[in-house]
Amino acid sequence: SVQIGALSSTALADKAWSDAARIAPGMAAGKGKRVEAIDKNGTTLYRTAVTGFASRAEAKAFCDALTAAGKSCFVK
Repeated sequence: SVQIGALSSTALADKAWSDAARIAPGMAAGKGKRVEAIDKNGTTLYRTAVTGFASRAEAKAFCDALTAAGKSCFVK
């Protein structure tokens, strides 16, 4: 999976996923979204990831495309 953010609301998590899919539509086709609520110093954040890559290399290529568009991400 590729983590694309730890955001303050589910709405922002949804937006991050939509933005990632818009930036790399061919690579995002058929991929899933995972949003996990985590506690960070008393604040709830929503860790958002794109899932369903066939390989680590495919996930890295997706993350590289996001990075080239100015977004942050990392392969998990």
